[in-house]
Amino acid sequence: MKNLLEIDDSIIRDISREPKIKRKNAPREVTHTITLVPPHYIETLWEDVKHHVGKAVIRSRGRWTLDGLKEALIYDYQSLWLAFNKDHKIDGIGTTEIIEYPGKKMLAVQFLGGDNFNDWVWDINQRFQDWAKENGCSGVEATARMGFWKWLEQDGYERAYVIYEKRFVDG
Repeated sequence: MKNLLEIDDSIIRDISREPKIKRKNAPREVTHTITLVPPHYIETLWEDVKHHVGKAVIRSRGRWTLDGLKEALIYDYQSLWLAFNKDHKIDGIGTTEIIEYPGKKMLAVQFLGGDNFNDWVWDINQRFQDWAKENGCSGVEATARMGFWKWLEQDGYERAYVIYEKRFVDG
Protein backbone atom coordinates (compact mmCIF):
# COMPACT_ATOMS: atom_id res chain seq x y z
CA MET A 1 0.00 0.00 0.00
CA LYS A 2 1.25 3.49 -0.79
CA ASN A 3 2.05 5.87 2.04
CA LEU A 4 -0.03 8.55 0.31
CA LEU A 5 -3.60 8.50 -0.89
CA GLU A 6 -5.00 10.81 -3.51
CA ILE A 7 -8.48 12.19 -3.01
CA ASP A 8 -9.90 14.93 -5.24
CA ASP A 9 -6.41 15.99 -6.40
CA SER A 10 -5.30 16.45 -2.77
CA ILE A 11 -2.79 14.26 -1.01
CA ILE A 12 -3.22 12.88 2.49
CA ARG A 13 -1.20 10.31 4.41
CA ASP A 14 -2.22 6.71 4.80
CA ILE A 15 -3.19 6.62 8.48
CA SER A 16 -3.24 2.84 8.86
CA ARG A 17 0.25 2.83 10.39
CA GLU A 18 -0.08 5.88 12.64
CA PRO A 19 0.51 5.40 16.38
CA LYS A 20 -2.53 4.23 18.27
CA ILE A 21 -4.22 6.48 20.81
CA LYS A 22 -3.17 5.49 24.30
CA ARG A 23 -5.81 4.26 26.73
CA LYS A 24 -7.58 6.98 28.68
CA ASN A 25 -6.37 5.57 31.98
CA ALA A 26 -2.74 5.08 30.82
CA PRO A 27 -0.24 6.97 32.99
CA ARG A 28 0.63 10.31 31.46
CA GLU A 29 1.81 13.75 32.38
CA VAL A 30 -0.31 16.79 31.51
CA THR A 31 1.93 18.62 29.07
CA HIS A 32 -0.44 20.85 27.12
CA THR A 33 -2.68 23.82 27.74
CA ILE A 34 -6.04 23.77 25.98
CA THR A 35 -7.51 27.16 25.14
CA LEU A 36 -10.45 28.58 23.22
CA VAL A 37 -9.45 31.20 20.64
CA PRO A 38 -11.57 34.36 20.31
CA PRO A 39 -12.80 34.83 16.72
CA HIS A 40 -10.89 38.10 16.26
CA TYR A 41 -7.58 36.17 16.62
CA ILE A 42 -8.29 33.66 13.82
CA GLU A 43 -6.72 35.78 11.09
CA THR A 44 -3.55 36.24 13.17
CA LEU A 45 -3.23 32.53 14.02
CA TRP A 46 -4.39 31.00 10.75
CA GLU A 47 -0.93 30.35 9.25
CA ASP A 48 0.08 28.57 12.47
CA VAL A 49 -2.98 26.31 12.64
CA LYS A 50 -4.14 25.54 9.11
CA HIS A 51 -1.66 22.70 8.54
CA HIS A 52 -2.98 20.92 11.65
CA VAL A 53 -6.50 20.82 10.25
CA GLY A 54 -5.65 20.46 6.56
CA LYS A 55 -5.78 16.65 6.49
CA ALA A 56 -9.15 16.62 8.23
CA VAL A 57 -10.52 19.14 5.74
CA ILE A 58 -9.31 16.94 2.86
CA ARG A 59 -11.05 13.96 4.49
CA SER A 60 -14.35 15.88 4.30
CA ARG A 61 -14.28 14.91 0.62
CA GLY A 62 -15.13 18.36 -0.67
CA ARG A 63 -17.67 19.31 2.00
CA TRP A 64 -15.20 21.81 3.46
CA THR A 65 -12.29 23.90 2.26
CA LEU A 66 -9.65 25.61 4.37
CA ASP A 67 -11.05 28.99 3.29
CA GLY A 68 -14.57 27.93 4.25
CA LEU A 69 -13.42 26.72 7.65
CA LYS A 70 -11.46 29.91 8.26
CA GLU A 71 -14.55 31.95 7.46
CA ALA A 72 -16.71 29.81 9.79
CA LEU A 73 -14.21 30.48 12.59
CA ILE A 74 -13.91 34.22 11.91
CA TYR A 75 -17.69 34.66 11.91
CA ASP A 76 -18.03 32.51 15.05
CA TYR A 77 -20.08 29.73 13.43
CA GLN A 78 -17.41 27.36 14.76
CA SER A 79 -14.95 27.75 17.64
CA LEU A 80 -11.22 27.09 17.45
CA TRP A 81 -9.43 25.29 20.28
CA LEU A 82 -5.63 25.04 20.61
CA ALA A 83 -3.46 22.52 22.40
CA PHE A 84 -0.07 24.08 22.99
CA ASN A 85 2.87 22.66 24.87
CA LYS A 86 5.00 24.19 27.61
CA ASP A 87 7.19 25.83 24.93
CA HIS A 88 4.04 27.49 23.50
CA LYS A 89 4.22 25.41 20.31
CA ILE A 90 0.81 24.55 18.91
CA ASP A 91 0.62 20.76 18.67
CA GLY A 92 -3.06 20.38 17.93
CA ILE A 93 -6.33 22.05 17.14
CA GLY A 94 -10.01 21.25 17.32
CA THR A 95 -13.07 23.04 16.06
CA THR A 96 -16.52 22.81 17.61
CA GLU A 97 -19.96 24.08 16.76
CA ILE A 98 -23.06 24.35 18.93
CA ILE A 99 -25.98 22.88 17.00
CA GLU A 100 -29.55 23.50 18.10
CA TYR A 101 -31.70 20.65 16.88
CA PRO A 102 -35.48 20.79 17.34
CA GLY A 103 -35.19 18.36 20.26
CA LYS A 104 -31.90 19.30 21.92
CA LYS A 105 -28.68 21.27 21.75
CA MET A 106 -25.37 19.47 21.09
CA LEU A 107 -21.72 20.45 20.82
CA ALA A 108 -20.41 19.04 17.53
CA VAL A 109 -16.69 18.37 17.19
CA GLN A 110 -16.13 19.19 13.53
CA PHE A 111 -12.35 18.95 13.06
CA LEU A 112 -9.46 17.64 15.13
CA GLY A 113 -5.85 17.35 14.10
CA GLY A 114 -2.24 17.90 14.98
CA ASP A 115 0.94 16.32 16.25
CA ASN A 116 1.71 14.42 19.46
CA PHE A 117 -1.95 13.47 19.65
CA ASN A 118 -1.56 11.26 22.73
CA ASP A 119 -0.20 14.20 24.72
CA TRP A 120 -3.33 16.37 24.45
CA VAL A 121 -6.29 14.42 23.04
CA TRP A 122 -7.82 13.48 26.41
CA ASP A 123 -7.44 17.02 27.72
CA ILE A 124 -9.10 18.64 24.71
CA ASN A 125 -11.94 16.13 24.88
CA GLN A 126 -12.54 17.05 28.53
CA ARG A 127 -12.56 20.77 27.65
CA PHE A 128 -15.12 20.07 24.90
CA GLN A 129 -17.34 18.32 27.44
CA ASP A 130 -16.98 21.13 29.97
CA TRP A 131 -17.74 23.74 27.28
CA ALA A 132 -20.83 21.81 26.19
CA LYS A 133 -22.17 21.72 29.76
CA GLU A 134 -21.41 25.43 30.29
CA ASN A 135 -23.44 26.21 27.16
CA GLY A 136 -26.46 24.10 28.08
CA CYS A 137 -25.77 21.31 25.60
CA SER A 138 -27.21 17.84 26.13
CA GLY A 139 -23.94 16.23 25.02
CA VAL A 140 -21.08 16.11 22.54
CA GLU A 141 -21.22 14.58 19.06
CA ALA A 142 -18.49 14.04 16.50
CA THR A 143 -18.17 13.04 12.89
CA ALA A 144 -14.88 11.23 12.53
CA ARG A 145 -12.93 8.62 10.61
CA MET A 146 -13.42 5.01 11.69
CA GLY A 147 -10.16 4.92 13.66
CA PHE A 148 -11.44 7.50 16.13
CA TRP A 149 -13.94 4.98 17.49
CA LYS A 150 -11.23 3.25 19.58
CA TRP A 151 -10.62 6.60 21.27
CA LEU A 152 -14.20 7.81 21.61
CA GLU A 153 -15.62 4.56 23.00
CA GLN A 154 -13.17 4.79 25.92
CA ASP A 155 -14.82 8.03 27.00
CA GLY A 156 -18.41 6.81 26.94
CA TYR A 157 -19.42 7.82 23.41
CA GLU A 158 -22.00 5.68 21.65
CA ARG A 159 -22.07 5.01 17.94
CA ALA A 160 -25.27 6.78 16.87
CA TYR A 161 -25.15 6.28 13.10
CA VAL A 162 -22.83 5.92 10.13
CA ILE A 163 -22.84 8.19 7.10
CA TYR A 164 -22.69 6.62 3.66
CA GLU A 165 -22.25 8.60 0.50
CA LYS A 166 -22.41 8.04 -3.22
CA ARG A 167 -20.55 10.62 -5.21
CA PHE A 168 -21.54 11.49 -8.74
CA VAL A 169 -18.87 12.02 -11.37
CA ASP A 170 -19.87 15.68 -11.94
CA GLY A 171 -20.70 16.56 -8.33
